[in-house]
Amino acid sequence: MSAHIFGRTLSGVAGSLRCGITLAALGAAACTSTPATKAGLHPVQISFDARVGEKPLKCGESYANVGSSKATILPQDFRIYLSEVRLIARDGREVPLALTPDDQWQNASVALLDFEDGTGNCNGNKAMNSVVRGSAPDGDYVGLIFQIGIPYDLNHKDPTLAAAPLNYTALTWPWRIGYKFTTIDLETANKTAAPGHGKMAGMPGMNASGFSIHLGSTECGAGSPMTPPDKPCENPNRPTFRLEKFDIARQTVVLDLAALLSGTDVTVNAPSSASGCMAFVDDDDCIAIMDRFGLNFRGKASSGQTFVKAG
Repeated sequence: MSAHIFGRTLSGVAGSLRCGITLAALGAAACTSTPATKAGLHPVQISFDARVGEKPLKCGESYANVGSSKATILPQDFRIYLSEVRLIARDGREVPLALTPDDQWQNASVALLDFEDGTGNCNGNKAMNSVVRGSAPDGDYVGLIFQIGIPYDLNHKDPTLAAAPLNYTALTWPWRIGYKFTTIDLETANKTAAPGHGKMAGMPGMNASGFSIHLGSTECGAGSPMTPPDKPCENPNRPTFRLEKFDIARQTVVLDLAALLSGTDVTVNAPSSASGCMAFVDDDDCIAIMDRFGLNFRGKASSGQTFVKAG
């Protein structure tokens, strides 16, 4: 596996180009004439790809043989918040990536990935984003770590007063619970709702013909839904993903929806619960999904995440 070493310059063209680190779908190492933002720091761009098995996830497309019942699904939404991005150095050090605020997809702590464009069955709007941008110091980097989720100190605030990318009210629950770290909504064929379906308090708008994966913090204490908790939620539900052997010059981070749903029947719904998995401990639809996110659930340790891989 090749590594990427910052601080190396290439001469022989007009001026000199300083190499940056790019994880792009085309897989090419990139050099840029953009100067480092600070002395010793270099631009980093990490590319992500949402897929259903071997197929790219796209609005307006249908995907067969998904989940334990081999169902057909159509995407309606696929947006994910990331934080705690780190590069793994060859000597094992974890070097934080300083995110670059852009007033749309990133602030200094959180990045939003958006794989829907509002066409077909999809919600949302035309704008999309599949990259995380930041800067890192000189180093020999061989891997990547990141977290799905929003830090506690940002997770329980009024989204109508928040700056981008935390200003999307469609990506939130009431303040006490916080944001949906993943907003994955699907239309499913032959959906069967169990008795009591869709009656979970505070979860309006669930589509009886669909299946959602809304990962977020739960068990956030008693009190008004519109007030923040006074301590971190009992179940933070922020999975960390570690790609130890990741070619940062050539590879892309793949988010595989088929792998996430491989143990779940998306055509049925657990009794007395919202459609799909809302991350609550009493929702049987979450059992296999939380395991594949790499999260402990109902006191049982995960057998290992399958959602994220190098591509």
